[in-house]
Amino acid sequence: MTKSIATCDEAVPASESPSANGRHHNSVFQGVEALVVLLKSHRSLGITQLASALGLSKSTTHDLAAALCELGFVEQNSTSRRYAISPEIFRFLHLFSTEYGPNSALKPLLRAQAIRLKASIVITALCRQRTYALCASGPEGDTFLLGDNGPAYNSACGKILVAQLDESAWVDYAPKPDDEIASPYSNRNAQHFFSELRTARGRDVAWNIRERDANLCSVATPIRSGEKPWSRAVGIALPYGEWVVRDREELALQVQTLAIQISDTLVV
Repeated sequence: MTKSIATCDEAVPASESPSANGRHHNSVFQGVEALVVLLKSHRSLGITQLASALGLSKSTTHDLAAALCELGFVEQNSTSRRYAISPEIFRFLHLFSTEYGPNSALKPLLRAQAIRLKASIVITALCRQRTYALCASGPEGDTFLLGDNGPAYNSACGKILVAQLDESAWVDYAPKPDDEIASPYSNRNAQHFFSELRTARGRDVAWNIRERDANLCSVATPIRSGEKPWSRAVGIALPYGEWVVRDREELALQVQTLAIQISDTLVV
């Protein structure tokens, strides 16, 4: 049996679709938006402030805040009556980090290989035009990396996952002239990107040389689990100072071997 790995475009049951239950659908969006507002505010907010930020009435916002409090994601100060993100939300985040996609079964493997390779190992998902870090281990794989995301074109994992797709789809993932520059080494030339994808398709690995982070380089290959096109990749990342003295062909071989081990681990 293959362990389930969710995808961002997984079908929604008809009974849960917006047309079947628009009110609950809107509530979910509003709840997520409220969490984002509270997270980005870096402080507690009153109902008036939260309602203004969300563009909702005070009564609707109050009901929303009450529901989030009941879920444990938000807490209300008993004195000021203001709302803030609750530490209990980390219980929910822990479920993501251990159960979503490549799950807790991979923890010992990733930790052991990160130590052996003296590098960071990152498992990344492709969703629409962006890649998202699902789990990681090693010096760069701390908790701040979970959920880290950016355009597919400036990550090794993104490139190798896009390279699997039909060439007609590549343009959707290509850099745009007005894209934000993540690093001085980011390349926003679409033709250069397409050339990298062709090379990645031929070699089954892709490279990222300081494009996402000026201090980091990585090599990645797909995790062959589930149906094609594969939506997960594993990457080996190193600081640039260490990257320049490592054998790149050996790193490419190591990440391909690791991808096989991960696929085998995900099948029980």
